Amino acid sequence: MTPWLQGTSRDLSWQRPELTVLLPRDRRDTEKKACPPERKARVVDENLVFYEPWELEACVDGALLAAQMDRVNMVPFTYQQLGVFKRKLDELYPQGYPESLVRHLGYFFLELTPEDIHKWNTISLETVKSLLEVSKGHKMDAQVAALIARYLVGGGQLDKATLDTLAAFHPTYLCFLSPEQLESVHHSVVWAARSPDLDACRPAQMDVLYRKARLAFQNMSGSEYFEKMKLYLGGAATEDLRALSRQNISMDLATFRTLRPEAVVPLTVAEVRNLLGPNLVGLKAARESSPVRDWISRQRQEDLDSLGLGLRGGIPNGYLVLDLSFREALSGGARLLRPGPVLTAAPTLLWALVPN
Repeated sequence: MTPWLQGTSRDLSWQRPELTVLLPRDRRDTEKKACPPERKARVVDENLVFYEPWELEACVDGALLAAQMDRVNMVPFTYQQLGVFKRKLDELYPQGYPESLVRHLGYFFLELTPEDIHKWNTISLETVKSLLEVSKGHKMDAQVAALIARYLVGGGQLDKATLDTLAAFHPTYLCFLSPEQLESVHHSVVWAARSPDLDACRPAQMDVLYRKARLAFQNMSGSEYFEKMKLYLGGAATEDLRALSRQNISMDLATFRTLRPEAVVPLTVAEVRNLLGPNLVGLKAARESSPVRDWISRQRQEDLDSLGLGLRGGIPNGYLVLDLSFREALSGGARLLRPGPVLTAAPTLLWALVPN
């Protein structure tokens, strides 16, 4: 190796630049600088607008902000400055803001996240109303849902005026309301709801929402009506599904699987064929899940065979189902008895019911 190559091969440090880690200005300042005594904040006022972020971090106490939150809302602070204030309050109340602070949040509420709100303890209805008013016109749907959930979990009850106010927001809060409260919600909310908004709704809630949807979409028909209603069909009764089966709507399997088992099971094979149309073939893939599984177990096997889908698990030919309780049928499966035992058991059952 030539001398000049030997020299460079032993020491290549001249080719490696020095790496310098630079912290953001705000972080460098807040980590290295203490509050100058003359800059210590004693009151929240317009003077704080001219503070650098590091000065707000160092010179403004969280307890001062909590005590003078009304003043915070009166001063035109920047989003960056409000972010500093929020960090100070979060440090002061790591378990969540107390009601004494929440009721004075005002427009500062717009800086909070749903996670912040879920940490709160009990809040009053008046506080809920004031925060809803503040949220109007802003993208606060998730925060509003968290606010309503937090209030109801604490045992609160929403009045009619509050329910009317909620109509101004996207209805992500619907499943937090009781069936009685949903009765008071204006039926216009069903126009705005999306599928994820109803994922957590219980059957009793879907009953109410289904009725409201029928009222809201009553002037529609055919496929247009179905497209609007399918989100709420989890509250539909058997007769409603039969009516849909006569309208050539071609229900998709995703919607079919949201239907109540007790509403689907009484449908005949012909009615399900008409209800699903070309989507009927999807039954085979969904045969192990409710309500398809429940429906199959209550159909005659020869009727299922007529679909040509290879569905198994129906009632064998020559058997009858003794349906003493539909609930028992869903939980324990269909009771299959030969015709002989059914006929001989019937007089015994009748005799047992005759009063002495």
